[in-house]
Amino acid sequence: MKVRVLVRLKPGILDVQGAAVKRALAGLGFAEVADLRVGKVIDVELDAATAEDARARVREMCRQLLANPVLEEYTIEMADDLAPRRAVRVKYVWHRDRDLDDLDCVVLPGGFSYGDYLRAGAIAGRSPVVEALRDLVARGGCVLGSCNGFQILCEAGFLPGALMRNECLQYRCQSTHLVVESVETPFTRGLRPGQVLTMPISHGEGKYHADPETLRTLRDRSQVVFRYADADGRVTRAANPNGSVENVAGIVNPEGTVLGLMPHPERAAEAAMGSTDGLLLFQSLLGSLVEDGSFLKR
Repeated sequence: MKVRVLVRLKPGILDVQGAAVKRALAGLGFAEVADLRVGKVIDVELDAATAEDARARVREMCRQLLANPVLEEYTIEMADDLAPRRAVRVKYVWHRDRDLDDLDCVVLPGGFSYGDYLRAGAIAGRSPVVEALRDLVARGGCVLGSCNGFQILCEAGFLPGALMRNECLQYRCQSTHLVVESVETPFTRGLRPGQVLTMPISHGEGKYHADPETLRTLRDRSQVVFRYADADGRVTRAANPNGSVENVAGIVNPEGTVLGLMPHPERAAEAAMGSTDGLLLFQSLLGSLVEDGSFLKR
């Protein structure tokens, strides 16, 4: 039977190691750490008839050797508490795949599927995998499409509207600011309304268009998630890099489970790339799936 013991200094006992680590973190910019305690993890495997017997034996081990009762406190976790969590598996999905039953979320990243022939995303939006994607969405799965992924989602009918040639008729590759309009989605639950994010764009057909009735519906249902803005969050024409109607940069379906946006969160996930704001979307999504228990249902 497996048992884990966590040993740490009692409150009020000076933790020299913890204080040193706290100072080091502050020097790295983590000044918000109010307290930090360093402890030990001891894994014990022993033969015992019951969990209670195992706990009692390990408690005696702690009393006699594993912990100093004057200075240290300890907690004991049994095997049930240590059951391995389901690993988060990531895999590539081929455009001919027809079964996505083992997935909780699919990401359609930027690229130029089929060379953008005919229309950006038009051919990919009719690939065999799209039907499997419909099944995934129908059972509550999440889909994130950036740039070409957004174009594919519109072409396939997952999201309303269309992406047209940039108003300037030029390919635009630059950093943009986005203001968060809605936090009522799995992708933005970790953000706050009005928060400004920095992400790059890289497209020639990114001008979002929809008819007035569709736009009204998107506004009324809070389906516009991001708009192009300046660094202060002001939605202005000058901040619009492609001429998208009402500065729309990203929208969701009515259920909030399918998000399409022209900026690239996957290209804003490392400081070396100029921004880590894209990570916020993936962290929000992961938190939503964990809280929902999706990972544990399989």
